Amino acid sequence: MGGPNSRKTGVNAVGDLSVDSPKVAFLYATFPRPTETFVRRELTALWAIGAEITPISVWRGDDTFEGRKIDRFRLCELWSLLFWLPYWVVLRPQAFREVLGELWNRPCRSVQNWNETFLGLGFALVRAHEMKRRGYELCHAVWATMPATAALALKKLVGIEYSMGAHAYDVFRGHGDWLLERKLREAAFVRTSSVSTERRLSSLGLPSEKLKLVRRGLSKWPSVTERESFASPIQILSVGRLVPKKGYFEQLSILRALCDAGIEFEARIVGGGPLRDKLERECDRLGLADCVTFLGALPEVEAHALFSESDLFLFTGKVAPDGDRDGLPNVIPEAMSAGVVVIASPHGGAAEALEEGITGFVRDPHRLDQWVELIQGLVATPEKVISLRKAAAAAARLRFDVKRTARELFANLVGVCKE
Repeated sequence: MGGPNSRKTGVNAVGDLSVDSPKVAFLYATFPRPTETFVRRELTALWAIGAEITPISVWRGDDTFEGRKIDRFRLCELWSLLFWLPYWVVLRPQAFREVLGELWNRPCRSVQNWNETFLGLGFALVRAHEMKRRGYELCHAVWATMPATAALALKKLVGIEYSMGAHAYDVFRGHGDWLLERKLREAAFVRTSSVSTERRLSSLGLPSEKLKLVRRGLSKWPSVTERESFASPIQILSVGRLVPKKGYFEQLSILRALCDAGIEFEARIVGGGPLRDKLERECDRLGLADCVTFLGALPEVEAHALFSESDLFLFTGKVAPDGDRDGLPNVIPEAMSAGVVVIASPHGGAAEALEEGITGFVRDPHRLDQWVELIQGLVATPEKVISLRKAAAAAARLRFDVKRTARELFANLVGVCKE
């Protein structure tokens, strides 16, 4: 494989000038993961503009993606730590003191975070010389957890610069990753996709010049159905894992209030997760079994087909007891792109995609009367619904086109390698 001076031609952030593409390794926890649609779309878009990026999956994953090889780390490689661990302790003792000292002085957030941290370190210890030999000019850690741990260690061991992504789960759940502050300090830049997470990172001391707000992008633009009014019964959709931060118990309360107000609807909830049994029992307790259906996790194609059949998309996210929350969930711009009217919670970054009353609405999930009043008003004003559908689809195409967001990220990657 080529060295640092062996570059391919790409495009600049505007898309009209050719530039040299640095050789970059994208570090993923598991790639491809079916639920992480935006990272798959983004990598495809980066390849399309000529970015020389090698995807590396640290924990399992597939061997190929869209006909290209994935560099998949195999756990059997960790046996070589019997050699590499003492090797690097002798060669880079200061790096060990810094990283291990940080771990010792900070409580681990969870067992999962402990496992991710040490797997990321193990990957770096085993692969450091090979990564340097392959001529990578930059590692981009897609997530602030295991991938960023690996990237930090690679920088300490062999001097490869790194950038990283930091999203809601990475920085909020359990007060964030074990080594988060160290990773933020050492990174060339930190990419996030929501203003709410950007603010959190700023509060942790990350300088504004290192913060890069690059939205997650969409690649499919379904045609918007121009119905004069909502269907009867109204078709309501929600998509997301059945976990505390999604606020599904609050959503069921809203649906019960709609029933009490005499609004006829059929609600479909797409997603799997640990709360399914409890939510189904709550659904039965509230007398909603005839109008609410839990569809479980669906393939991406099937889930997207439901958007075009829906009138309303409800997002009732909240801050979970462990601090976890959503940034700007992908499903909101996806719903907008299909012309579905979105009503979202103000928690996290969900409201960032919406212009109140023009492309969607923001309401407090605990104010059931607000949701009922809003939906009653929409039923009574079909001309408003048509305007909302068109405006939402246009806004999604303008702000969340993956071709544009990929160019923004690519420009930042190139900028690091030119410094």
